[in-house]
Amino acid sequence: MFRTMADFLGKWYGRLKTFSMIAGAWGFLFSVNSLIGFQAGFEYDDGMVYSTPAFQAAEKDKAAPGSPDYWNSVNRSFNYERLKPVPWLAAWTLKALGVKIAFFCDRGSEGADSLEASWRKLADYFYFTGTEDEKYKILEKRRFILYAAPSDSGIIQARKAGVTPLRIKKSGKSVNPLESTPGKFGERTLPLSEF
Repeated sequence: MFRTMADFLGKWYGRLKTFSMIAGAWGFLFSVNSLIGFQAGFEYDDGMVYSTPAFQAAEKDKAAPGSPDYWNSVNRSFNYERLKPVPWLAAWTLKALGVKIAFFCDRGSEGADSLEASWRKLADYFYFTGTEDEKYKILEKRRFILYAAPSDSGIIQARKAGVTPLRIKKSGKSVNPLESTPGKFGERTLPLSEF
């Protein structure tokens, strides 16, 4: 009976020890990442979400593409967008490790307050970049350790800024005009990210 009790306690002691090691490692990583202020960037359109339905809804409003009314309509139509589970899980994993999450949107910021509010639990920052040069400057100035993007231009800007690029696959039904050629620059690709 004492042998059984000793085996039982030994087994649970081993589990407690393993859990303590994992919790300690997580605490260390979370603290270091939080204190240093590391960030990970994700392109929003076709990266974090399949946003084609929001753009189609804006076209139905008959606003001129690129106008403030158009961007207001796109940004307020976020309910039509579909979340992409694999990039979403990747972002939450990084957030759990203390890394700040930033979303990059290749669109105007008009009407984006509700869009930003809907993502406030995950996204620490939203950057609305009108040009690729703006994206490059943000990536270069802040402490980004990763930039996940479906577009070739996003991968190029990450490489120029010295940030590790990660390719998110674009949906085959996307109307996003930005070119996407996975593997073209030798970057790693996030598996199952097109869905």
